[in-house]
Amino acid sequence: MDILDDWRQGATTLTWASTTAANDGRSVEVFVRRGGTPGAPALVCVHGFPTSSIDFHALTSELATDFEILTLDFPGYGLSDKPAAPYVYSLYDDARLLVHAITEHWGLTDYRMVTHDRGSSIGMIALGMLAPTRPPKDVFLTNANVYLPLANLTAFQTALLDDTTGRATAAATTPELLAAGLGATTFMPRRDPTDPEIAALAKTFACNDGISVLPDTVRYLRERAADETGWLEALRGIDVDISLVWGLHDGVAPLRVANHVWQAYLRDMPGRSRYWVIPGADHYVQCDAPADLATIIRVTASGEEIALQTLGNRPDGAVLVDQKDG
Repeated sequence: MDILDDWRQGATTLTWASTTAANDGRSVEVFVRRGGTPGAPALVCVHGFPTSSIDFHALTSELATDFEILTLDFPGYGLSDKPAAPYVYSLYDDARLLVHAITEHWGLTDYRMVTHDRGSSIGMIALGMLAPTRPPKDVFLTNANVYLPLANLTAFQTALLDDTTGRATAAATTPELLAAGLGATTFMPRRDPTDPEIAALAKTFACNDGISVLPDTVRYLRERAADETGWLEALRGIDVDISLVWGLHDGVAPLRVANHVWQAYLRDMPGRSRYWVIPGADHYVQCDAPADLATIIRVTASGEEIALQTLGNRPDGAVLVDQKDG
């Protein structure tokens, strides 16, 4: 199966006028997709860097009969427009876009949200906007460098982020090389370029010359470094149910990130909070263990009580490490 061709089926676009002052209201076309079962409970999936909503292809297949699954590609990513500099990419602009999609484009009032990587920062910002009137029922935070002091930025990320090396680093990269590098270092088991998901990533990177904007999109890390503690402090005070779900083998956002965020910010939130670890997954937990993540989402949505346990009593199953009922 060609994953990208499948992902394009039934997708549309929305026009977004950037709210970042430097962009002066410039409009971009944003790829949006509704999958799963129309009319079923809504699940919004929020992607990370440098990939796109296609990361949720396998999870969508797992949950297709349970949920209507709504995704988009943020500007600069996937199948959306990728305007070149001086266009300024921003987590805050993307959070406003996400809120617009939820409240206006999709018109959701009853929904859940899954966030990953960069998308977790966007999700936390958006939650602050949504909480007063239209919060999600549940939020699932998956592998993300949401606390940079404990993270491991790759040499590639560091080179892109450096103003003196970023453009040259991007110029020396191809969509195929970037996809292959991710497959060899951030998926479990490791994957080569013939893997369908890695091949689909290469195609999305090539769309609208996505490699050239990497030095611009990676600057979200500067926003995160400046504001991540504030986002986590604000999240701690929001009355929403949070599940932290982490792939064990992640070397970029290692387990110490999840442990710190859980203990310092999430464990004592007003709502119900749960901390899961998935032994067989790396950074892209939704790709490595879509069945386990889907089961976590189902049992959480059901509202049932869960004892501390290994999911399905399997030796390699997801582990519910800790929980706290609001």
